[in-house]
Amino acid sequence: MQKSLAATFFERANSLGSLAAVRFKEGRTPYQDMSWQDYGKLVFDLANGMAALGLAPKECAAIFANNSHLWVAADFATISNGGISVPIYPTSSNSDIEYILSNSQAKFAFVQNDIMLQKVLATKDSSPNLEKIIVLSLADGQSILELGKQVGLEPAAAQSLLMTLKELREIGCEFQKKQPYLIEQRVKAIQPHDCATVIYTSGTTGIPKGAMLTHRNIITVINDLPSLLPITEEDVYLSYLPMSHVFERVCGEFYWSHFGGTIAFAESIELMAKNMGEVDPTMMLVVPRVLDRIYAKVKSGMEGASGRAKKLIDWSLYVGKEGIRTKSVGKQPSLGLRAKLWLAETLVFRKLRQRIGPRLRLVVSGGAPATPHIIEFFNAIGINTLEGYGLTETAAPASVNLQHKVKIGSVGPALPSVKVRIAEDGEILLRGDSIFESYYKNPEATKDAFEEGWFKTGDIGTLDQDGYIRITDRKKDLIINAAGKNIAPQRVEAVIKTVPFVTQAVVFGDKQKHLVALLTLDEHAVTEFARENNWQFDTYQDLVVGSQLNQYITKELKLRSGQLADYEQIRRISILPEDLSVEQGELTATLKIKRNVIAKKYSPLIQSLFREEKQSIGSPVKRTATTNGDDVAVRK
Repeated sequence: MQKSLAATFFERANSLGSLAAVRFKEGRTPYQDMSWQDYGKLVFDLANGMAALGLAPKECAAIFANNSHLWVAADFATISNGGISVPIYPTSSNSDIEYILSNSQAKFAFVQNDIMLQKVLATKDSSPNLEKIIVLSLADGQSILELGKQVGLEPAAAQSLLMTLKELREIGCEFQKKQPYLIEQRVKAIQPHDCATVIYTSGTTGIPKGAMLTHRNIITVINDLPSLLPITEEDVYLSYLPMSHVFERVCGEFYWSHFGGTIAFAESIELMAKNMGEVDPTMMLVVPRVLDRIYAKVKSGMEGASGRAKKLIDWSLYVGKEGIRTKSVGKQPSLGLRAKLWLAETLVFRKLRQRIGPRLRLVVSGGAPATPHIIEFFNAIGINTLEGYGLTETAAPASVNLQHKVKIGSVGPALPSVKVRIAEDGEILLRGDSIFESYYKNPEATKDAFEEGWFKTGDIGTLDQDGYIRITDRKKDLIINAAGKNIAPQRVEAVIKTVPFVTQAVVFGDKQKHLVALLTLDEHAVTEFARENNWQFDTYQDLVVGSQLNQYITKELKLRSGQLADYEQIRRISILPEDLSVEQGELTATLKIKRNVIAKKYSPLIQSLFREEKQSIGSPVKRTATTNGDDVAVRK
């Protein structure tokens, strides 16, 4: 019988003892380590504290906090009771928070600080099961009563409802003296089919659905990974993606705890680059947007090289990419190519890796389609960068590229435990022990998610002769134009993102005669480029509404669109004045585009791009250039 997530965690804590389990910062202090032995004791104490306060097996505890070693400790403490942990994104809307707490009937909630506490308290009337809120971080010298007063609670209510993590641990230590074996018994009683966590979809459309993942679902994935993404006790993994997301949770937290190594927590996604230099990781999980940022920084440095050095870099990258392509078809590099690769490694690649991360050896990209030439670049310079694919319902990865045979543009073959087939309409169907069985308290959604035992992913794709999966689009995102042609917007967006400076592209055109796109640009890079080319401007906004930038982007887009059919060509574009953001609700917490939100927010602008007549919609849009005879509109 498979062991539970809790059992394997405590086994690892006992076996690795004094080795570093977690690496984290508290306030402005440097990074510090906590050993496996001490971290295991922290989790054990918290688990006892939760049991003392009445958490029973199969009851839920929510975690509404930023990534940290305390987030993970709260997770394992819940699971060690046979309980069900319910993560909530730090960026969740008030309505989503209220729905998740109410739907899961959470008995406990861990919150980061006073801001998140206030959001949870606002839902209290609709969450009658919520008995305790444990606050992870208090301001220096602040007491629970003071915090309660700050958020509008009477002293008695604050004393009854709120608790610090330190107080929870103290209660747990006292409880152990009375019932020293309770947590051990609860861990042993956990069965493979027991639910370990309910992860709610991010709610890009409609009401969130809670995918119930069992210990078997997650352990099955974890047992598949060592042959594909091997890790050792010497590895350092940098965590920065939200723990609320299944990708970070399974491939980060649970995979790390199962096989060892040290997990270091970034202070935030904005400070990730700085933290990389401080912890020197060997492994990272990324979403494509982050990979794009790292690439842009490295590329900027390469373009600043002298003429001779630039030629050497270009030659080396050509050789490196040739090596990747040779391996992708199952061949070994020839003697001549091996000699060239050795020279490129000695003169160029080693130096490039030093800039990115001296010890970084493995990067896995997921959550959204990656830009092919960027995946190819990282592999070419010697950093194994593998694109994978999965959903919340598949306990994260259902497929991943193989290190010895990376096929750029694919998400690799299915994991050993996963079976895959393509439906008649092109939808990818999956089955296996890692696939969830149901949505929490939602039988209708569960029924709709399966077809004769196969999980319907909602993604359109193909399988090649080696079993590698290629995702072409989301089924619900397919554009059907006025002529009835099916268009995959993600394919077109990937082409647009190869244009210099483009950071995001969102394509529209359903039931229309042509496609249009909203773009965002790298403000710093655009400004530097404009200065180097002696363009006349005072501000970035001047560039955005000016003709020179638009003509340049239009020209570059035309050059890169040859692979697209005529009906897939972008006829009009509009440049937005700033990047899409999580804070504005335009991106999910893992930086995926919320297409419906953007369509609604910029509806007048988008509609103006579809009009037959070449006109603006008042001041927001200005005609500045043409592409294929049509306007290029710019959002002021």
